[in-house]
Amino acid sequence: MDNSIIEAIYADFESSQNESQLDFTDDLTKSKFRKSQFNLSVSLTPGELSAIFDTTVAQPKLNSENGLYNQFLDVLQAFRINSPLQLLEILQYFIDNCLDTISILKDQNQRVDWLEQELNTWRLLLTLFQVQHLEPEKVDNIVSERDLADALFKEDQKLKGIQRIVDWLEHCAAESMENEFMKDAKHFSDEEVAWPNTLGQLLKKELIYQSSGAMVTQLDPDAPTRQSRSIHDLDQVDDDRLLTQVFTEIRCGRLEKAELLCCQYGQFWRSAILEGWRLYHDPFYKPKEEQKPTDEVLGNPNRDVWKVCAWKISSDHKTSPYWRATIGILCGNIEAVLPVCNRWEDILWAHLHTIVNVAVESHIQTHKSNNFISLPEKYWEYKMTLDDIVAELKSNPKLAVRQEAHKPKRQIQQYFMTNQFRELVNIMADWAENSLEADPQFLRFLAHLILVIRWAGIEHDELAANLIIQKYIEVLIPMNDPILVAYYTSQLEVTSQVTIYSKFLEKMVLSEQRTSGLMAAEKFSLPVEEITKRIVETYRNRFTNMTNGQDLFSEITSDDYELISALDWIIYYPHQVEEAFIQINAVVRNFVAQGKIQAARLAFNKVQKDSINRILNNADIDLEKLLEMDMISVSKKIQSLILEYLAYKCYLDAEEGFAEWFHEYHQTKPIEPIKLHGNADYAKKLIYDHNMEQYQTALTNWKKIVSSSSQIVVEQLFNLLFFPNGWLVDHENEDKNRHEHFELLRTICIPKIFMLLHTILHSAERYTECLKLASYITDKTHKFYQLFSQADLKKLLAKIAESSVCIMESHNQQLDPWGFEK
Repeated sequence: MDNSIIEAIYADFESSQNESQLDFTDDLTKSKFRKSQFNLSVSLTPGELSAIFDTTVAQPKLNSENGLYNQFLDVLQAFRINSPLQLLEILQYFIDNCLDTISILKDQNQRVDWLEQELNTWRLLLTLFQVQHLEPEKVDNIVSERDLADALFKEDQKLKGIQRIVDWLEHCAAESMENEFMKDAKHFSDEEVAWPNTLGQLLKKELIYQSSGAMVTQLDPDAPTRQSRSIHDLDQVDDDRLLTQVFTEIRCGRLEKAELLCCQYGQFWRSAILEGWRLYHDPFYKPKEEQKPTDEVLGNPNRDVWKVCAWKISSDHKTSPYWRATIGILCGNIEAVLPVCNRWEDILWAHLHTIVNVAVESHIQTHKSNNFISLPEKYWEYKMTLDDIVAELKSNPKLAVRQEAHKPKRQIQQYFMTNQFRELVNIMADWAENSLEADPQFLRFLAHLILVIRWAGIEHDELAANLIIQKYIEVLIPMNDPILVAYYTSQLEVTSQVTIYSKFLEKMVLSEQRTSGLMAAEKFSLPVEEITKRIVETYRNRFTNMTNGQDLFSEITSDDYELISALDWIIYYPHQVEEAFIQINAVVRNFVAQGKIQAARLAFNKVQKDSINRILNNADIDLEKLLEMDMISVSKKIQSLILEYLAYKCYLDAEEGFAEWFHEYHQTKPIEPIKLHGNADYAKKLIYDHNMEQYQTALTNWKKIVSSSSQIVVEQLFNLLFFPNGWLVDHENEDKNRHEHFELLRTICIPKIFMLLHTILHSAERYTECLKLASYITDKTHKFYQLFSQADLKKLLAKIAESSVCIMESHNQQLDPWGFEK
């Protein structure tokens, strides 16, 4: 950005340049810093805070305060903070958002005080940060009091900051103190002359109401004081109201308007008195080449005399308290001002205004050789600092002021004024976690304050800051807006990002929702792989339990469906295929252990067709050759995952094959026709013979089908028993829990497989093969006997004994009870 533009943004604006404005553009839109309509501050500095206030109201985005959530996010998304200027611009957009919403809420007759306080806080931050980034300047060619004051404010950043707070307080007062009825002259007087009723009574006019007390006999401005008499009662009432409004205008920074009011009602002397504080400036002392045709002499050359006189007026307790306060604020007599200040902001304004007044006067008298008239000692005794003022506000005798000083938004403003950022962030974290003030909009405000503090490079407690942002995210989550949640989650450290965003995504069921949630996470560079992994692990820990599934009800529950659905998160990204195998295998492992074969199959099927090729980096691999893992150059971990996957495939195929065989054997067997009685007639015998013929045909076909089916299932079961290197025997498994799960599954499934084999072989009258099962169990190579409990082994041997009996009862006399030939 051009240096001239930067200088212009930070420049002070002359109070006479009411229409000046500065435009500059960036990626978002044009940002305009305009002067306020209330640019009548009595401040001593020529610079005005109102120069950076933009009172333009943009088109509202939403019709309620809830629109603030997205409006603030829109601003943040448009910027990448890399310069102080962008931070200032963000603050200006925050102000615009608040102004838009206030306008909407007012149209809806809703309360806006909470948002007006937030608006004023953003304005305070804007002006403080602006001053913070100003570079001190050295001023040459100082020829007047005004030049000295200008130089002081350019060199002393701290004093400049205090002056900007004064301007801010005046601007806030101008917006809030809209006493429209005071604009009507009839509220001060019926005529545009000073004290018309006093004048009428002195001229012996007939008046409806005569003054009750001793009235002045002369009508000059000093007559009431000189004669110790009063003006007419009605004039006194109007005068009190006028002086109250004059002070109010001064409080709002509208000096010219206060002077205009005095002139409008014939009190020109008061208007002249209000002009006496102005710093003297004679541009004609400069060299001719530096003079301009428009130059003119400004200010009061006898300002020191005016100040001494003003101090006496403001110290006169017989004078109206509001007139004393008006003169007192201009001459630096704070004791005359405080009696009429009943609010936090008024007392702060009075103190800060006095700090500036004393500092400027001290600088002028130090650097000017004039013989100044001595000011009262009390004037120079004022030594309060900003920290002292804040402490005084918190312990003020007035209850309302103390309560206001302890309100959260006032505390925020106080901490910013005193640069106590670490304390501010800590107390904000306490409000966010424990305070009743922590409503959604307040949390939004706190979260954005934290972001501004970070971007400004201010040192603070990061843990407390993250807590505030997390509390705000908790407000955003129920809105189900992934962009909102993802952006603010991205402002946390990685561990919290994974935890918080995974919880947000957990509740998303529809595919469209999940896609939008992950796209938002990608947009703001969240660790999506860790997030999807955490979601699946959360569901696994919540819904699974590695227990013996023999006695469990094997129906799929709603929790099971949720867990299976959660696996979609881990297969969303193709490059996450290794983690997908880990998680899917773990879920299948748990379902198998619980005896939920259907659920296990649904989870197993989440492995997509090309996943194996992708994890092996081999598009041409034959699935049947995967068992020959030595032929594939992959890591031991990948081999372990693939073998586990194939082990489950083998088991599920065997279980499902047995279920189909069981259905065929028990549910599809043809039913033999009912035998006839011996005396049945010939027609029934013919029908019976026909049915028997069909039955025999169907029975023959059924036996063939069952025989074929049983042979396939027997092969599947034996394939599992003699799985290469052992079913779920993983010598490379370094995960202790996984190894324990494997051992548990082997003790559950292997005995079960032997029972299924015996059931099929016995039903097929393959008794000899039934007896061979005992030799398989006792074989020391595979050591299946180690996987049997005593109860399981006893049950299986009883079944084998039944097969032995069947051999002996069979007509095959060549076999002994063990199935061997005699």
